[in-house]
Amino acid sequence: MPHDLVEQLPRALLEVSLLLGAAVLISLLTRRIHIQLTVVLAMAGLIATELGADLAISSLLTGEGFKELLINLFLPILIFEAALGLSTRIFMRNLLAISALASVALVISAAVVGLSLTAFLGIPIIAALLFGVLISATDPVAVVAIFRDLGVPKRLLTLVEGESLLNDGVAIVLYNILAVAAITGVISVGGGAADFAIVVAGGIFVGAIFGIFSVMLLPLLDRLAAGAMSIAVAYGSFIFAEAILQASGVMAAVAAGIVMGGLMESRAEHATRDLLHELWESLGYMANALLFLFIGIALDFQLLRDNLAAILIGIVAVLIARPLGVVPVVLVLERAARIPKVGNRNSSVMVWGGLRGGVALALALALPLELGELRDQFIAMTGGVVLATLLINATTISFLVHALGLDKPSRSDEYLEALARMVGVRSARDRLDELNFEDELVIAHLDVAEADARDQLARTHLDPEEQVNVLMLRGLYIERETYQSLSDAGLLPPIATRTLMQEIDDEIEEVETGALRVDDARRAKLPWYALTHRWLLGKMPPPLGADLNEVSYIEISARRLAAHKAAEELELFKTLPNVDVDNVDKAKALFTHWESRAAETLDGMGEACGLDERVLRRRQAKALSKIAIVEELNHMVTIGVLSSQVADEAAARVSAEVQQAGE
Repeated sequence: MPHDLVEQLPRALLEVSLLLGAAVLISLLTRRIHIQLTVVLAMAGLIATELGADLAISSLLTGEGFKELLINLFLPILIFEAALGLSTRIFMRNLLAISALASVALVISAAVVGLSLTAFLGIPIIAALLFGVLISATDPVAVVAIFRDLGVPKRLLTLVEGESLLNDGVAIVLYNILAVAAITGVISVGGGAADFAIVVAGGIFVGAIFGIFSVMLLPLLDRLAAGAMSIAVAYGSFIFAEAILQASGVMAAVAAGIVMGGLMESRAEHATRDLLHELWESLGYMANALLFLFIGIALDFQLLRDNLAAILIGIVAVLIARPLGVVPVVLVLERAARIPKVGNRNSSVMVWGGLRGGVALALALALPLELGELRDQFIAMTGGVVLATLLINATTISFLVHALGLDKPSRSDEYLEALARMVGVRSARDRLDELNFEDELVIAHLDVAEADARDQLARTHLDPEEQVNVLMLRGLYIERETYQSLSDAGLLPPIATRTLMQEIDDEIEEVETGALRVDDARRAKLPWYALTHRWLLGKMPPPLGADLNEVSYIEISARRLAAHKAAEELELFKTLPNVDVDNVDKAKALFTHWESRAAETLDGMGEACGLDERVLRRRQAKALSKIAIVEELNHMVTIGVLSSQVADEAAARVSAEVQQAGE
């Protein structure tokens, strides 16, 4: 490390600490005035630099330095955090649309921008296309934060975030190819396409290997070790792919995050899952806060003023190119590939949500010096486009979402929300009764909360179909919670957990779309990769393999238990306003039917499959009793009766007994 950099390091670290603290204080203001934090932070960094702030960190935010800082420090965090939080199921179901938006739409957008610059500014076509590629990488951090606050449909959120994750990798690969071509003046379409495919595929392969290895280790790790391992996976997959194999680090981090996020439910305990989500949400918050401050600091205000005309042309070109890239791709996919309809409202939000951010600016600052004056012009245009999308798109996207009605909850959602509040109040009363706690003020507060929830239930009038849907959703979510509890207690093998979760998520989606099919077998419609995994487990010897007959028995037993608990839970609705008892009985009858079918399937299944049914049932009965013990231990920790250490030791003994149950 150079001596001058060593001397500047303490000062730079102090500045980073102060900047992060300032970002936290600014966030208090932005929450009050309802402006996105990232927008204010970028402007704050720009104003600080314009006022002459002498920052040691500024030396790292120029030219290639900003690219290296973004690529090697920030991108692994931002990419892995977003991939880990994605719904793997929704992502995989929309993979064709997401991939097309991240590649074909990006290429169309880059071509439109490049041709516009050549036509209006006389820029050579290859250099113009280079700018088109770097400016087409979307960064919807501010938009995604708004979406999560507003509660937009999950599919829209996944499409926007998934496109951004993949098109960062696509843009970086194309940028590297075109940067060489812009200097040499020669571009090989065939060679470039081959390089692109190898780099992208290599990154995905590396990330998948890292992700699979990490989830195999999860059951052996405590929550803190799991958190440390997740950081190692994020940076390890990214750097190994990028620096060692010259593959796409972005694609590696995406693949690792999606694999880990998708398999975490069946491989990690509840406490570990919570810690991982909180850890990465915190890391993502810090990385975004610092990144947008750095964006503002890295921008040269004088350079922006000197290139206003070019910046305006760039902004117009980007705003026109975005719909020309997104809309045709979506229409072709809907008609030719017959993907589920995206719709005009979702497409409009996707177009307007195409913000530009750190990746575009980093690539611009790392442009080859051989481009001469074009390099400064491209940096200014990139900075202008980034600021424009932050100031215009990010601040108005919530109005667009509201105007299109995408944030409006359905009556069923409102009813379920009020029901959740009422159930929460009743749970609080039960906990207070257990503690023999009596306080008139607290009791009065709970009375008011319960009355408010009941009033909302009374005001929300559901038609018969909506009532049945609400009842079905409640029952299905009870089943899902049951499966997760069984998995956390070690009663469900991971492959069984994933099968049951896939099944229940399919049925929840069918209820929400009004297309639930009553399937006596309730066999999950597993995707190809899950079927392949299940087949491999059946072919491999122990301990890596699995007896699929025993797994099937356990799955059906879990279905029976979950359906029974759901049917019991639905009795609660008979005491609520605006719900017809006949509709309750109708929904309850469906879960009772599923319970009966599971019971019939279990009868004689052990003998038919060569299993000792009595041993399996005895093991299941003994293990189920352990769930209640573990839940009570966790409850005693919550109310302060036991320390976490004592409860963990007791839970470990219980888990050991579960493993030996029935043997």
